[in-house]
Amino acid sequence: QTPYSLGLDWFVLALLFSAIVFVPLEKMYAKDPELNILRAHWRTDLAYFFVSHMLVQFILIFITASSSFIAGWAVSSDVQGAIQSLPVWLQFVMAIIVADLGQYWLHRLYHVVPWLWRIHAVHHSSTAMDWLAGSRVHFVEILLTRTAVLVPLILLGFDSQAVNAYVVLVGIQAVLAHSNVRIDGGWLNYIVVLPRYHHWHHARHVDYIYKNYAIHTPLIDMLFGTFKLPLKEWPSRYGVFGKPLPDGIIDQHLYPFSKKTDTH
Repeated sequence: QTPYSLGLDWFVLALLFSAIVFVPLEKMYAKDPELNILRAHWRTDLAYFFVSHMLVQFILIFITASSSFIAGWAVSSDVQGAIQSLPVWLQFVMAIIVADLGQYWLHRLYHVVPWLWRIHAVHHSSTAMDWLAGSRVHFVEILLTRTAVLVPLILLGFDSQAVNAYVVLVGIQAVLAHSNVRIDGGWLNYIVVLPRYHHWHHARHVDYIYKNYAIHTPLIDMLFGTFKLPLKEWPSRYGVFGKPLPDGIIDQHLYPFSKKTDTH
């Protein structure tokens, strides 16, 4: 009953939903049938899942404060009015496009700016892809990404229902994209980011180091020349090049600030 509650309800609901939906899917349609739910480092990824959901309200407080700080000079009332006059469903579609454009360029910077890569390398350090793997994200990256995506949506005047629907979509698609689920997809592979598309982004393969940055639709990668998807193949190896990152959420959070960070 305080403004700074830690979102335990959100954590429990997200964990139950993800487990109930994706554990059976990964059993029935596994890309790697031999991958066990209690695979290596699952405790580390579960800890990430717990922390990211428990602290979500603190991140939203930070975003709200940032929005208020710059709202006076960064927002056009005409633009806000035009967006708010649209149906909520159309605002939702527009929010996906706006957010994916922002995330695309931030994601690309994560891979090419050395100090940002050291933070993002934590996410790429997982050597197995399943519904928990997407939770392995450094807290600094969570803060940067959520701020960079949600602040523009708020400042542009998107309806709270459209923003909330987008946040739900992000949560579901993030779990799906990393999941150990073999989906053919067909033509949808070129419209929606599905597991095979994002698995190749995580592949320990030199041809895919700078490919497939989009979070929601591969159309963004096509637009900027970073789309690459083989017709049927799936990657066989995941993780970073170079020395593996340490295990454990504490050591991985300290890793970007250590002197020896020779991964890619």
